[in-house]
Amino acid sequence: MLLGWLLRRRGVESQLRIGVRLNQGALDAHAWVECCGSAVLGMLCLQAGAGHIDAIDSTAAIEIARQALTKAGWSEKASFIHGKSFQVELAELVDVVICDHVGYFGFDYGLIEILADARRSFLKPGGRLIPGRLRLQLGAVQSEECHQLAEGWAAPGIPPEFHWLRQHGINTKYAVNLQADEVLAGPAELACIDLQVDNPDFFSWSVELTLARDGTLHGLAGWFECELAENVWMTNSPLSAQAIKRPQAFLPIDGPLAVKQGDVISATVMARPADHLIAWDVRHPASGRKFSHSTWLGDLLMQEQLAKTRPDHVPQLSRVARAKAVVLDYCDGRRSVGQIQAAVLREHPALFPVAR
Repeated sequence: MLLGWLLRRRGVESQLRIGVRLNQGALDAHAWVECCGSAVLGMLCLQAGAGHIDAIDSTAAIEIARQALTKAGWSEKASFIHGKSFQVELAELVDVVICDHVGYFGFDYGLIEILADARRSFLKPGGRLIPGRLRLQLGAVQSEECHQLAEGWAAPGIPPEFHWLRQHGINTKYAVNLQADEVLAGPAELACIDLQVDNPDFFSWSVELTLARDGTLHGLAGWFECELAENVWMTNSPLSAQAIKRPQAFLPIDGPLAVKQGDVISATVMARPADHLIAWDVRHPASGRKFSHSTWLGDLLMQEQLAKTRPDHVPQLSRVARAKAVVLDYCDGRRSVGQIQAAVLREHPALFPVAR
């Protein structure tokens, strides 16, 4: 779930506390909550002194938000918009954008694109984004549980006819809850992404990890640290006692690799966040082994789907799309649903495969 707050200051200073909550009474603000769900964060905004909130959700959860805030006595200070933030226009720009849509690896829930769009569409010049920076951490992992996740299609009891799907399993990113003793090496900082500026569509980061002990390498794990305020960072690191309860991202390699204390692992992680694609290369100089993986290879894609992405492909409306186009032609702002239904059935009897 995406929970974004846009807060408009009205001539007063705001103070941020851990937990992304504003000090009670310190702010007379306009708050914007995207994918608001039950509106619990919108309610916190109002309790913290926000003058008004705009709750935005593209699902029926907007009604939960409406009723929850009404029952709490906040209905006069709330507006409810059924839609998506990418398509919504606000009456005024805001001073602060707050979003907790941080993935297992930091960027893999779309945080970079979401904040970039909010910054361009909603934020005043000189305004702040929270989080403002994103640190990506990488570690080498020994975890039998993670290994079994990646090798699931080749596990005992799986019919041999399906073992070929192992190739997809070892090219998949997994959400896992690692223990500190499962980290063989690291963490190493892959990158620090400034979310308050434009970022490229493609990233490539490389680090070296020195093994802390003998063991078996099963893959890499990524996690994040994100900056909420000056000297205030939130993390899902398995090595931190203050970590939030959010999984890490496990990136497997093709088969277990025996490693020794002091061995160096060279790792490169590449990503196109907007396309939800991650690739990773792992080198172990001591053995000469190299592993290359990509979630592109983990996706099950039909040839028909790939053909439709070609620049020279000429798209054609499907039967369902043609039916929708016919119905939409009748939506002229005058006809009722019943009148549209009657007109479609009367004038396009062959539109549906069977009588309705």
